[in-house]
Amino acid sequence: MKKQDIGYQKRFKFDIDMNSNGINGDCIAWCEDNCKHRWGWWFKPDKIDYQPTNHWEHQKAFMSFENKKEAVKFWLAVGIKNMGEN
Repeated sequence: MKKQDIGYQKRFKFDIDMNSNGINGDCIAWCEDNCKHRWGWWFKPDKIDYQPTNHWEHQKAFMSFENKKEAVKFWLAVGIKNMGEN
């Protein structure tokens, strides 16, 4: 898998709402160590009138996976622990 196929602003079929406005480094490290398929993270504004590039505190963070089993494994291994409180 090429490095440009994974990471920031990569979106796939299986998205996990991290219930926060950021992605913890533990989440990325887990994916690097455990995923054989493509994965990434992306953001969307939590309100229509905000621009997420200018107001990071007003965005929702998502992890995204090409493979359903890897998404479930991520969620059980580190996703719940690193989920925000929003």
